[in-house]
Amino acid sequence: MIYQFSSNPEINNMLNRVVQSITALAENQVAHIKRLTRIGESLSSETDLHKIWDMMLEEAVEFTNADGATIYQVSEDKKYLDFEVLFNGTMKLRLGGVRGPVGWPSIPLYDENGNPRLSNIVTNVYHLKRSLCFDDVYIQEEFDVSGTKKADKDHDYRSKSMLTIPLKNHEDEVLGVIQIINAMDNDGNIVGFTEDHKTMLNSLASQAAIALSNRKLIDDLESLLMQFMRSIATGIERKSKYSSDHIMRVAMLTDMIAAKLNASDSGHFKDLMFTDDQLKELSMAGWMHDVGKIITPEFIMDKSTKLETIMDRIDLVSKRFEMMHLVLELMQKSLEHSVLDQLIKEVFGDELDSQSVHKWLDDAFQFISRLNFGGEFVPDADLERVAKIASIKLSYQDKDYILLSENETVNLQIRRGTLTSDEMKQMSAHVSVTWDMLSQLSFPKKYKNVAFYASTHHEKLNGKGYPKGLTADDLPLQSRIIAVADIFEALTAADRPYKKAKTLSESLKIMAFCVKDGDLDQDLLDFFMDSGLYLDFAKQYMKEDQIDSVDIEALKKLYQKQ
Repeated sequence: MIYQFSSNPEINNMLNRVVQSITALAENQVAHIKRLTRIGESLSSETDLHKIWDMMLEEAVEFTNADGATIYQVSEDKKYLDFEVLFNGTMKLRLGGVRGPVGWPSIPLYDENGNPRLSNIVTNVYHLKRSLCFDDVYIQEEFDVSGTKKADKDHDYRSKSMLTIPLKNHEDEVLGVIQIINAMDNDGNIVGFTEDHKTMLNSLASQAAIALSNRKLIDDLESLLMQFMRSIATGIERKSKYSSDHIMRVAMLTDMIAAKLNASDSGHFKDLMFTDDQLKELSMAGWMHDVGKIITPEFIMDKSTKLETIMDRIDLVSKRFEMMHLVLELMQKSLEHSVLDQLIKEVFGDELDSQSVHKWLDDAFQFISRLNFGGEFVPDADLERVAKIASIKLSYQDKDYILLSENETVNLQIRRGTLTSDEMKQMSAHVSVTWDMLSQLSFPKKYKNVAFYASTHHEKLNGKGYPKGLTADDLPLQSRIIAVADIFEALTAADRPYKKAKTLSESLKIMAFCVKDGDLDQDLLDFFMDSGLYLDFAKQYMKEDQIDSVDIEALKKLYQKQ
């Protein structure tokens, strides 16, 4: 637009040129502000660190019209600058960022004596926290650019103008360095970096450093959260006097299943893909699935035999049997033979007498000793035999002698395992406690399901699980994965005090029947076996004599509809 400021054409033209220059300058400044705002919004909303690196490089190159750029990140030990992303238009080179690691050797920040390397441009910028700019990096003499010259010669290239800026956070800590080379004008000629370039790139560096600090803070907090979860799990495992690593192995197997599912490109789960956040969420749930056991009494967790409390009461029972032998021997000396036989028949049964009763006692104790070690199932006949032994009461010299107390009898009549029904309730309560504990924590939104996944590993698809009796409609794949991992580890574990470790084939057969009964997910067990996951886990965590041959097709026939 031409304005009419004066009747004098020369003055009018001059004033219009001034207005146009001011307008162009203002428009450029507005554009700069808009660009910085857009960059700031993008950086603040981005959570992927690799994308942040890419975004920084693209904005720096676009604004300066540079031919190349490199971004370095300070290593965790603060001893190196690691290549994160680099670009060179002339050489058609683009490495790092979302494309994966650059793979170039890191640049040491210190020499062999531990002194800061100040002769190198990027390390100087790191140590002194200042920007460096050169119109022609070859003709300066303060810094050693022999490496740059060699690389240029190898690639028939010429690095000339160079701007190197530290990425500093709010605490003035350098998180990385960005280096841009060969700014170009509209005709493709290499030019020096302008003050506008420096101002804009310093602003970009500041915003990028904030984004990096936020990302690092989030990563550190998430890492701390995971470490805390693992330490809690370790503490729970150490409650036991046995060296059980159940929680760790379940968590590892959970991660293995999820990773294998993600890699699957055929079958039922070929379209499934857990995100990184979903994988972390599931892993957290795996580590926390037994956190409720923090309130489970040690004597229940460690109950290796039916009679165990603080000690294994089989020793007390043994003393009672010995005392019964001794009392019978004393009675034999003081009573007539016929009287003693009649007494024995009344107490022990019509089929016994003073001669056979001692063998009966020995057999009875051997039976009790075997029964004390929990098995898969105790038949009715054995329960009746326990009741018979418990009914024995012999009186001698105004004192009563028994073989089993009421509590011992109750424990010995446990049908499966070593826990009574009351103890099972206490043990089972751990999943409700897991929910109560984890549901009170303010997990980030992306990990909101940790409490649910962790507390549903004892639920069954048929609704017969606990604590809530949820059904298949209520249980997502993540809950089903932890359930499979938990059962498989429990069956194959060789460090459980109350049971013998099962072989691979025995364990998978039991799981096949669980699928048949509607407890476990059929597709998941199919995948677990077909993918070879069961064998991968076995080779890492099972004893060699447990790893036997498995007939997968035969196992599938146990639950698949014909």
